[in-house]
Amino acid sequence: MRFKIVEGEQIDLKESEAAKSVSEYECLNEEVTVTGVAVFNSKHQVLPNVSNWLSEALRHGKTPLTTISTYAKNLSYLFDYLNEQSTLKHQELDNALLDIQEHNFSEYFAYLRQGKGLASTTISNRDATFQAFFNDYLCKARNDGKALRDDNPYEDGLIYGSSKSKLVEMCSLDELTALMLCTNHEREKVLLQFMYDTGLRRSEIPRVKKEHIDTALNTDKQIYIVDADTISIPSEYKQVFVAGSKGRKRQINERYTLTSIHTLARLRRYFSTPEYRVRTKEFGIDAPAFLNSHGTPYNSGSVSKLLSRVSKRALKKGLIKRAIHPHMLRHGFAGSVLRSPDLGDHAVDKLVLLQTCLGHAYLKTTQVYTQLPYETYGKIADNNGEILTRSRLMEQLNAQTKTKRK
Repeated sequence: MRFKIVEGEQIDLKESEAAKSVSEYECLNEEVTVTGVAVFNSKHQVLPNVSNWLSEALRHGKTPLTTISTYAKNLSYLFDYLNEQSTLKHQELDNALLDIQEHNFSEYFAYLRQGKGLASTTISNRDATFQAFFNDYLCKARNDGKALRDDNPYEDGLIYGSSKSKLVEMCSLDELTALMLCTNHEREKVLLQFMYDTGLRRSEIPRVKKEHIDTALNTDKQIYIVDADTISIPSEYKQVFVAGSKGRKRQINERYTLTSIHTLARLRRYFSTPEYRVRTKEFGIDAPAFLNSHGTPYNSGSVSKLLSRVSKRALKKGLIKRAIHPHMLRHGFAGSVLRSPDLGDHAVDKLVLLQTCLGHAYLKTTQVYTQLPYETYGKIADNNGEILTRSRLMEQLNAQTKTKRK
């Protein structure tokens, strides 16, 4: 990868091929002053989005040249990595940056730390570069009022964090219950519960179909396949297909996750309601599992808005003490798998199962959940002291948050 920074340089265009062949353009027959940055890929092609962002920063004069140089290098290193990833390497120019998700960054940082042995401060520096690029350019509204990208993997702050890794913030079962009690709509309740009980990313919700839920409910298989190993699972859980992350020209990363039968049964009851049946007629057999109040499928942005809205209500009522964002539901799923007594006899078994459910390429990424502060998770035992499984907890959640019919 290469980059070139030009600040206030004079370029003589009179002898250029463009000036010779297009004489009507008088501007080509004179010297021009050029200020900008060009970042190239391995084929010496200019990467437009990265180059435009750095050029804007240079022209505004508020970003030092040393910082712009660091930004260019860090983004170059990222592209070297992306070019080796099977799902991203075929993207045109820098289009991979329009599709890359938070988990891709997490895996990249894990690779830098474990595979390359880089210091945490160096990785944090790269993390800050990517955050600035997404916040200040890709996800910022342009002159036409539209951003190049709607969802922002950095909306919740730095992904790698400081040199001393922060503990994962997870949504507890009590917090989930509070969120669900702050909406009267079953369509919103089932979505929140499903995210918590599957570990799906908000970007994966739009690709969940009704047929995926129906298939899970109708299967009698009670095993879970992880690579060459077979892990037995109780009949209280089912495998749910996850389409995974997908960009405009990118292959789907398919996987299965483990979901309790009580969450799936709640979804089946919701599918039988007149509200859902009427709104999904136009979709036919391709009906989405989750529709918003307008009868259209949820997208990443609308999932975030839903969490923001119910969090504000729960905070106002004093039911929770912090706002809950979508990824905290995913973290909550991880915690529930690790602490459930019926999902593996050993910590390694649970981590391998969790790695597959979450779609992590590296087990190192999953191991961050071994730092979860279990004592903050809320109750996991009944009045008799019996430790409750994930499935039993979802059964109780159904009863506590049942939507009252009008």
